[in-house]
Amino acid sequence: MTDAVRDSYDARAKEYADLFLDHLDRVPADRESLGAFARLVSPGAGVVADVGCGPGNVVHHLAELGVEAIGYDVSPAMIDEARRAFPDSTFHVGDLTCLDLADSSLAGIVARYSLIHMAPTRLGDAFREWFRVLEPRAPVLVSFFASNSSANHGLPFDHAVATAHELFPETLVAEMQAVGFDSFEVSTRKPMDDERPLDHGTILARRGSP
Repeated sequence: MTDAVRDSYDARAKEYADLFLDHLDRVPADRESLGAFARLVSPGAGVVADVGCGPGNVVHHLAELGVEAIGYDVSPAMIDEARRAFPDSTFHVGDLTCLDLADSSLAGIVARYSLIHMAPTRLGDAFREWFRVLEPRAPVLVSFFASNSSANHGLPFDHAVATAHELFPETLVAEMQAVGFDSFEVSTRKPMDDERPLDHGTILARRGSP
């Protein structure tokens, strides 16, 4: 992630946490996708990571589903908010393209709206890093603002914190396949009344075997 993204989230961490700590209570579809992800995590397999964890609510929700989870975020101030809200969970400052983790050490990865601030040309860097740190056949869940055509993949839009990009689901799938992910389930939903007027996309996949 860029320094500008980190600094922007640092400056608005408290505001962002206040807005999104109860997000999962308001969006049933997001709870459903996290439930589907949790069911794919092998029992006793180990820790999953929420990369771009924001205020920590997803890490907390995964724990309630019986999944051992840790959170990473590029913003130190956001990590402070997460630790304050969920002191029993573990959070670290970290970049989703360069995780301080051993090869094949994670039982899963969740990345909810954390790819949207990346330059689209760098998405492959994130997918290669995830492939490195995930165990074979471990699940990955990616959520994002979805383009309705490949022509709009990477189209920037105004975001309250930092410039973000629409991402086309089929293009993301192709880039993940190129790295070695498989078993894709792709879904989209329309925005709710209080959300920005962009579709929401979700990809659930698995890390391929070596």
